[in-house]
Amino acid sequence: MKVRLILFLIIPFVYSCIETLSDEELTITRTHYYGKEFRLDGYYTGLVPGQSVYYNYIFFYSNGVTYYLGHTFVEDINQIKIDVESSRKNKSSWGIFHVKNDTIAIQGWRLRDDVYQNLLINYQYKIINDTTLFYKDSRGDTTCYYFRRFSPKPDSTNVFIK
Repeated sequence: MKVRLILFLIIPFVYSCIETLSDEELTITRTHYYGKEFRLDGYYTGLVPGQSVYYNYIFFYSNGVTYYLGHTFVEDINQIKIDVESSRKNKSSWGIFHVKNDTIAIQGWRLRDDVYQNLLINYQYKIINDTTLFYKDSRGDTTCYYFRRFSPKPDSTNVFIK
C-alpha cells in the first residue's frame, strides 16, 4: 500500500519535470513541384555524412512534401517496411522542399535534445543530374544520394504538414 501511495505521488512529479515547448513552425510555404530536374518515382539514398553504417532514405512528392528516415543500408526498402511505417508517425521525418536552379532546399524538423520540442532544420542538396544529389553538411562532410526506383511510395499525407 505504501509503495502505491509513493508511486501515486512521485509519478506526477516526474512527468512535470519533463519540459515540453511548442514546436517551431515552418517558415516556407509548401508548393507543388512540376519540374524535371530530379525524379519523384522512387527515393534517394546515401550514407549519412560522417557515418559509415547509417543511410538516409529521402522521398520527394509532387505536392512539395518530403519524407525521410535513417537506417542501415538495405537493397530493397520493403525490407524495413515496419520501420518506414513507424517513422511516418514522427514529425521529424517530414518536411517541405523547393527547387531553385540546381538546388533542392528542404525545411523540416529535428527533435531537440534537452526538452521535448521540434526545431526547424534546413538542408540544401545540389542536383548533379536527375538521379544524383550532392550534400555537404556544416562540418564539411559530404555525401552523394542516388536514386532508386520504388513503387508504391509511402503516402505523403501526414498530420504535420498542411
